[in-house]
Amino acid sequence: MTHHRSTAMGLCVTCSLLGPTVGLADARTTDLPEVTVVAEDNRLPDLGATATVTRLDARAVREAAGPSASSPFKAIADTPSVNFQSADPHGLTEVGFHETIKIRGVGQTGPSSSRNIDDLPLTVNPGGSKGILDLENVSGISVYRSAAPVDKSLGFSNLPGKINLTTLGPQATAASQLRLEGGSDDFKRLFFRQDSGRHGLFSGFLSGSINDGDKWKGEGNFERQNLFGGVALDGGAAWQAELYAGYSQDERHNYRFFDYATASNFANFKRDWSNDPARVDYYDYNRQAFIDRFVYANLRTRLAEDVQLSIKPYYLSETGNYWFSSINATDAARSRVVNWMIDHDNLGVLTQVDWQLTPTQSLKPGFWVQSQEPPGPPSTQQKYRVTSSGLVFDGWQMLADHDPHRLLSPFLSYQGTFDRLNVEAGLRYVDLRVGALTAYTATGKAATLSDPGAARAAGGVDAMASADARSFEEWLPYLGLTWSVDPTTSLFTRLGRSYGLDVNLFPYYSVQKAQFVKNGVSFQSLWDRLKLETANSIDLGLRHARDRWSLGLTTFYARHANKQSTIYDPAIGVRYPWNAADADRYGVELEGTLRISPAWSLAGNYTWNRFRYLDDLALSSTATIASQDKQVVDAPEHMLKLGVRYDHQSWGVGLDARYIGERYGDVLNEERIDAVTLVDVLAQYRLTRALTLSLNVLNLFDREYIGPISASDDAIAAYTAALNGVTGNGSTYQYGAPRTLYVGLSAQF
Repeated sequence: MTHHRSTAMGLCVTCSLLGPTVGLADARTTDLPEVTVVAEDNRLPDLGATATVTRLDARAVREAAGPSASSPFKAIADTPSVNFQSADPHGLTEVGFHETIKIRGVGQTGPSSSRNIDDLPLTVNPGGSKGILDLENVSGISVYRSAAPVDKSLGFSNLPGKINLTTLGPQATAASQLRLEGGSDDFKRLFFRQDSGRHGLFSGFLSGSINDGDKWKGEGNFERQNLFGGVALDGGAAWQAELYAGYSQDERHNYRFFDYATASNFANFKRDWSNDPARVDYYDYNRQAFIDRFVYANLRTRLAEDVQLSIKPYYLSETGNYWFSSINATDAARSRVVNWMIDHDNLGVLTQVDWQLTPTQSLKPGFWVQSQEPPGPPSTQQKYRVTSSGLVFDGWQMLADHDPHRLLSPFLSYQGTFDRLNVEAGLRYVDLRVGALTAYTATGKAATLSDPGAARAAGGVDAMASADARSFEEWLPYLGLTWSVDPTTSLFTRLGRSYGLDVNLFPYYSVQKAQFVKNGVSFQSLWDRLKLETANSIDLGLRHARDRWSLGLTTFYARHANKQSTIYDPAIGVRYPWNAADADRYGVELEGTLRISPAWSLAGNYTWNRFRYLDDLALSSTATIASQDKQVVDAPEHMLKLGVRYDHQSWGVGLDARYIGERYGDVLNEERIDAVTLVDVLAQYRLTRALTLSLNVLNLFDREYIGPISASDDAIAAYTAALNGVTGNGSTYQYGAPRTLYVGLSAQF
């Protein structure tokens, strides 16, 4: 559902300063590039690539990321098959405490991110680590769709594919970069980066940013402070070392979600949380704050003439919390404010050997290990009652402890070229152990103690709600073949398997524990029946490139087994997530670029994606819901994206348009979200060799539309009577951001 809104837009104009991150992804110097405004690299595509991947260089990343330069998902929103929605113009929104991005209709599962940094699964979900890198410190982003090569798909899960950020390392020449931007809703951002240049073996850099602004509706704001640095030691052909470390502090108020009936009425477009602290839906009860500290490295040494060893350790420590309103629709007296307390670490190392067998063949054995502390699932959530004098502690929504998750994953990858045929083949084994969960009784004395450690000691172990560690094993093969028909045309195929695991069963058990216990159902009995979701996929296509234009066609098919869905069990009177569905998806991606003239360029892509359930979802041993052949929730069947650029010697303008087809928020496809077309414009003017003025206008035509969907693949919509008065299917919706404008002045020295 969309329509045009004609309200006036406030403008805020500030100046800003920036540096050389608008260079190409592989640039290693700080020479000033010509100021051009291009959203994608217009060079010939890589006709020999052995993966279905879109690569953006540093300049494309920075322009597409918008003024806040915080969200890599916003930076890739115009790439094929990517559906990214955000309630704010900066791409910071979360849905259900997770990412709002989907690739070919598939979202990330489990306590992990679809994004890696230098091939490392450093960041986690839930939490605040999504924006720990300013995108000026990224030299490029690679978007792997569906199955990815075995060394590019590491993480707790990899169902949608992988998004890999490459760090912009220390530069060879000393340089200073500054950027100051401002705009709508009192947005302000300052970024700096100082490169030392190379001195003997050593080079390094230090960067930082301050980023803040108001929400575009309602009360509340966001603030982020990042500090990031790196050093490199270059021992020539014998060895190299890079070390990066950072600190990120993120605080923000969240936007309100609505049920379908409310969101469908666009009179509610400006509606948000209450301004009354005596109400459970007060805006300041819906916020998050996180501090992340992280370090990662890449250590390389030559073992023999054609053999190189690399060791890439990484560590992230995160503390913080989510505050949110838990509103009971049928009994307001049971509504509470919840404080989800999070304190977890993520530690791992990737070790691999690059062995050049011949000039055209290489072998890469490797081993990845990771220890990741939950959540998910959540384990420590306080409840608060709202009174006229403020919040009063009211016990525990969830009180548990959880051992770390552990992943062990050896892999072997081969790459070779045989005349016109490029081959990449790999096999990875995954041994995933989900840590044991120990629940504690949260009633009695424990309910009066706000310290989690003291409450656990007072409550004692709740054996009925606890579970032992659980192990899962899977083999992940990959094969990519590319045949060069001639210097301008190639044919390709990719085959592979990806996997995912949601660990959100415990919250459902915890809040419905009385019903489970009454029927003699332990958490362990449900835990033991969890399965990995897997997807076997195949891509077939061709690429053709000429001097001034290129065209690519990809057809794809994937079969999903054990897709998770939230079911209702009438025998017990509860609902919970279950691996109850099979699905398949098939479609087409069409990409093209055209250099119309030296000044004019055009780039675009179209995606058709049919993602459907293969069977009726099981509600219980005897009941089903008519989901067969229905489109999977929040998966648009059609998407079209187009970018136009005009570049002059000292200035350039561009326009990006994207069409997102209709989507559904429920399994029965009854909660339909209308298609929307959004247009952004950008412009740059080069004042001097060092100074550039920029302008960004997002959502130019001020469209009102529904953006993020928190869609549970459940079957409640048609069975409201069985749910004791609970209506709807549990899906909720947020509006997308209105028109916003940003101005800046950038410089480098």
